Amino acid sequence: MAAPSKMECSFFGNLDQRAFILSGGHPRTPFYQAFTRMARWIWALLVMVHSFIPKAEFFSVERGDDYSNVYMESVVNQVLLTENGEKLKVGFAVMPGIKIGGTIIQCRVYPSRMQTSTRSFGFPL
Repeated sequence: MAAPSKMECSFFGNLDQRAFILSGGHPRTPFYQAFTRMARWIWALLVMVHSFIPKAEFFSVERGDDYSNVYMESVVNQVLLTENGEKLKVGFAVMPGIKIGGTIIQCRVYPSRMQTSTRSFGFPL
């Protein structure tokens, strides 16, 4: 299953959706329909990516990576200001980025002001 059982239980209060899907059914709930629509778009994107020449590559970032305007786009409309020389870090990734030859489609992230650094992110161009 794509969603962990704890997450499903927190969304719906039970595991009925999981049981229904495992028995071969397809629920008509807005959540399930949005999930299947997203899965179809990801599949279509993968098909397109594998048809490009030069080869397209996905890249992603992890929580705590340094924020980079070159490789990342913030999903937050307002700019987070840093204090005392803090660097912006990645809170969590929303969408992976794609590199096709020398062209970069930025990954989308939710930036945050974190104190600790786990690693620095960067790609050679």
